[in-house]
Amino acid sequence: MIQTKLITIIILALIINACSQKEGTIANQLQIADSYIKTQPQKSLQILDSINSRGLGKDPYFALLYAQAKYRCYIPAENDSLIKVALAHYSTCDNADMKAKTFLVAAQIYEELSMHDVSLGYIHKASEYISNVSDAWVSYYIYYLWGRLLQDGYDVKSSIEPFELSLLCANKLNDTSSIITSLKELSYSYLANNDTITGIQKLDRALDLAIKANSCQDLASLYGLKAQTYYMLGSYNEALRFIDKALVYNHLLNGSDTISNLNFKGRLLILTNRLDSAEYYIERGRDTTTLVKANLYYSCMGMLREAQGDYKGALEYNKRHSANLLKIAAGIERDKVARLDKQYNTTRIERENSELKIKQQQSWLYILAIIIILGIAAFVAYTVYSRRRKQLLDTLRHQSEDINRLQQNAALLMDEKIKASEREMALAAQANDKDKELNTSRALIADLKKRILLNNRVVKKVQETIDAAKRPKTNRQPEPFSDAEISELVAVVNDCYNGFANALTAQYPSLTGSEICLCCLIKIGLDNPSLCAVLGISDSALRKRKYRLKSTKFDPVKQFETLDDALQSVPLRKRQEDATDK
Repeated sequence: MIQTKLITIIILALIINACSQKEGTIANQLQIADSYIKTQPQKSLQILDSINSRGLGKDPYFALLYAQAKYRCYIPAENDSLIKVALAHYSTCDNADMKAKTFLVAAQIYEELSMHDVSLGYIHKASEYISNVSDAWVSYYIYYLWGRLLQDGYDVKSSIEPFELSLLCANKLNDTSSIITSLKELSYSYLANNDTITGIQKLDRALDLAIKANSCQDLASLYGLKAQTYYMLGSYNEALRFIDKALVYNHLLNGSDTISNLNFKGRLLILTNRLDSAEYYIERGRDTTTLVKANLYYSCMGMLREAQGDYKGALEYNKRHSANLLKIAAGIERDKVARLDKQYNTTRIERENSELKIKQQQSWLYILAIIIILGIAAFVAYTVYSRRRKQLLDTLRHQSEDINRLQQNAALLMDEKIKASEREMALAAQANDKDKELNTSRALIADLKKRILLNNRVVKKVQETIDAAKRPKTNRQPEPFSDAEISELVAVVNDCYNGFANALTAQYPSLTGSEICLCCLIKIGLDNPSLCAVLGISDSALRKRKYRLKSTKFDPVKQFETLDDALQSVPLRKRQEDATDK
């Protein structure tokens, strides 16, 4: 009897010793994995993957490190099972560093799961302990993620303060990459808050640091943001200059240009009236592999066709753009349902795997218990069986509740989808009404310009002269135009033809008053017989005068066949109604 007790004690001691050594080894590995999280997250993930099969899913430290390593390695979180284990333990502990870190990782995970409000709630909790955090990196990530979440929630004004604090932390860490990232986000927030001067200052400072660090990725992003800034300010030529720099660094970084930057450059070229170059870059940036990329192309091509006067083509591209938007909205709804279904399935599989592991461990414990004490094997088996039966019944009940809840959520999502479709139809009807009003306004403006032209004193005089020349037995020579009449003619042509005379004198400053008068008469639609009647000269003299004017002033390199063709090339100012539409 004494020997049996002694053998039992020795076996238990050996088991306890083996377990303690195993726990010590795992603890050391977790410490090593924690040390690699910031600098070498891939290595940290390899260590954690190697010990994942040892049944540590319920260990809070392992769960926190594993969730953090996956996030740092850009592996999307499928559910919140890991972070829930860490939160259950560390949210009530006295360690401020671990509390803040756990809430930070929870905010990151729930951001990936598209649960914006939950993520913002955890980042607020993390900020409550930030004054007692000893790790400056944790403070930086808390402030940076806080600003990002506010930006994503369209509260850009409130995001400025967290980003300023993240910049202070980055300066303390003396980490150039973090400083550039904070400055870039600050620039975006200031610009979105209409503080253009401060936004550009932050952006220029980030560019200086990126140039010194020779970071192609940061330079490509920053030059693209600067191009967008000048685009919002209406400085399209400056925006073109910076988007070209962004494309250069994109090419150095990826070996090819980005789709969005090529389409953006095409849009800028349209706004600067370089339509041929615009079509070239838009076609280079054409990518219809996804709905979002295709929308960039359709939007730019619609804008280009409208600028070219091809309104039918513009309408066709705009229809494709609208159809893609509807498909994207429908896809988002389907993704939400699929993500919820995937989360449920993943959680169920993990729970079943965990139950299988527990069952295996319990089986070994049963065998060990039978070897040590055969007498109590039946009692232990009965106890385990009762516990397992209860667990399975509880599991089945929870699964039934989860299925009912998911069905309710699916019904709610379907209702939201129907409401969204109704709103889209209402918006489409409003857009059609606005288009009709716009077309009516344009027709009224065109009619008004025509009336202004016909009621002008000088134009009436021209018409009277032409009518008089058509009457038989009329040999009276027309009176030459006075300076005042030429000025009045120039003014009415400017009003009715989008600043034609001003553009003409700006492009060809050597033109005399009579030459400008002749150009204006041609612009209002007088043919050669009418011009001969108004100017009192013969047809051959008129042709010589027009040829001499084209050759000496307009077209010394003989690019155009006639003076009328040369006048058509004069760039007009942008129409006011187009600016109003935009």
